[in-house]
Amino acid sequence: MKRNVFILLRIIAAFAAFLVLLHIERAGIPYKAAEGNSLIVDNSNITHFKESNGDHKCLFITDSGDDNAVEARHNLEQILIDMRISYDIADIAEGIPDPTGYDKVVMGVKHLSAFGEKILEYTDYVYDGGRLIFWIPLEREDTLDIISAKLGITDLSFDNKVVDYFDPVDDFMLGSSDVPFSLEDYFNSSMQVNVDEESEVFATCGTTPLIWRRKYGEGCFVVCNFGYCEKAYRGIYCSAYSLLDDVCIYPVINGAVFYLDDFPSPVPNGDGKYIRRDYGMDIAEFYTNVWWPDLLSLGSKYDFKYTGLIIETYEDQVSGKLKTNTDVADYYYYGNMLLNAGGELGYHGYNHQPLCNQDFVYTVDLGYNLWDNNNEIRDAMTEVIRFSTGLFPTARLQVYVPPSNVISEESVKILDDEFDDITTIASIYLPDGDTYGQEFDVDPSGMINTPRIVSGGVKEDYMRFTAFSELNFHLAASHFMHPDDLLDEDRGAALGWESAKDTIDEYMKWLNESAPPMRHLTGSGIAGAVQRYTNLILDVDQRDDGITIEVDGLIDSAYCIVRVNTGTVGDVKGGSLTPLKGDLYLLEITKPHVEISYSID
Repeated sequence: MKRNVFILLRIIAAFAAFLVLLHIERAGIPYKAAEGNSLIVDNSNITHFKESNGDHKCLFITDSGDDNAVEARHNLEQILIDMRISYDIADIAEGIPDPTGYDKVVMGVKHLSAFGEKILEYTDYVYDGGRLIFWIPLEREDTLDIISAKLGITDLSFDNKVVDYFDPVDDFMLGSSDVPFSLEDYFNSSMQVNVDEESEVFATCGTTPLIWRRKYGEGCFVVCNFGYCEKAYRGIYCSAYSLLDDVCIYPVINGAVFYLDDFPSPVPNGDGKYIRRDYGMDIAEFYTNVWWPDLLSLGSKYDFKYTGLIIETYEDQVSGKLKTNTDVADYYYYGNMLLNAGGELGYHGYNHQPLCNQDFVYTVDLGYNLWDNNNEIRDAMTEVIRFSTGLFPTARLQVYVPPSNVISEESVKILDDEFDDITTIASIYLPDGDTYGQEFDVDPSGMINTPRIVSGGVKEDYMRFTAFSELNFHLAASHFMHPDDLLDEDRGAALGWESAKDTIDEYMKWLNESAPPMRHLTGSGIAGAVQRYTNLILDVDQRDDGITIEVDGLIDSAYCIVRVNTGTVGDVKGGSLTPLKGDLYLLEITKPHVEISYSID
């Protein structure tokens, strides 16, 4: 009798599975999962972690006695590290260093009074061929007055200038247009200054120069008069630094990625206020008939592939035996459409409770529960992996995105040590509150960090500026959004989907027009790009008759931005050059020895 019941149950289960597959087939979505476009290589290939070539030809000067310099130091050093600039560091609070023997000097200081008359040793250094950048706005004082004319300054006020936007000249930076980049929370951050006709101005705010270069003798000064030394604006400082050499070459990621958090996931029941207002549909109808077809259309129009992050349930359970979600038709429907469009799937969580145990203390109340212990966290990850791989057995899921970009350091270690299939954590580039902030890098353990840069479909000046900055710093773009953004007024629901769709359309168009050679990748694709970027060490030898680059850590190919300030570049051996804009080029490196023909005009 028991055997007959067992057989009957198996027949019923098989028939139910057949009905699900039949529904999917009739919807035009065959049960087939794509492999994605992963570029991830084995950890054994990653032997370098953003090291420079070790020649230490750059002197970075800071001032531990000044809060402005202390606050700027972390971001300025990270820029040097990411650009692979080998540098020594000196603190003027401990004494004035000698610039002799360095090719470049980077001043990360606001006050020059500590230098006294020794500042003339630095102007002599430049006159004899050195390159020096003042990387943050200077304070007017006697020492600056002594050298101001050498910097091209003709007028300098004791009062700082309020800078509320950044306006680069046409060909200076990727992604610029006739519309300047507005700042939020602006203040009187920059020197109120005029410069002479021999100064080359690269960015302004009204009549105030924000970046300029001035030749002096055989060398040159660069002054960055932009006073917002924050992570969101690193691309401004990187671009200013790139004006120092005749030719500047620095590695980049070269990739754009679009994430769909909470997708696929359980579709909410009922109505959304603004969805009903604009479309007369409930949420499920809107997702199926409007939102998802529109996103697929945008992806096809601009050739971007989406990375969807799976949520199994929205239950708030954080202990005990976890319930399995058996309502999977929407997962098959949306997931396979995404995969068949060339996209990729990853993990967002068993539910939307961040992986934080009882020891974690939220500084901002987000309404989340804490998991009872680490074993419950392990069980939650094991369950969502079982659930997801069961639905998409031929897909390879490697990327984990923390709910609300929140995860404890302890849980990061658990993912790293115990879940081998998870190679990548994609959290957030600009941390806020309890979010898990990241750099684009690889941990020594092998975990790849691919932070997301901008989000949503609301036009915001801060996001626009950040996207512009990162395009010029890492040649990277990373965007995320949620299906339920249209249900949350804080995420722009009242503006409606048409407004959000137009914003995403404009962003995709801007990316394609700003950097046509930039690769369109999925989550694992950009992870592989970050591996190659992190592993790269460059030794650049620039001569009047050519440029040679010795490359260590090349896995297969890698990319660099090349800015040609003086002279002309031509044929390349061991790679290829693609013009980007003005004096900017994209160098693809394919061999460990690269030669670029070069001549001084």
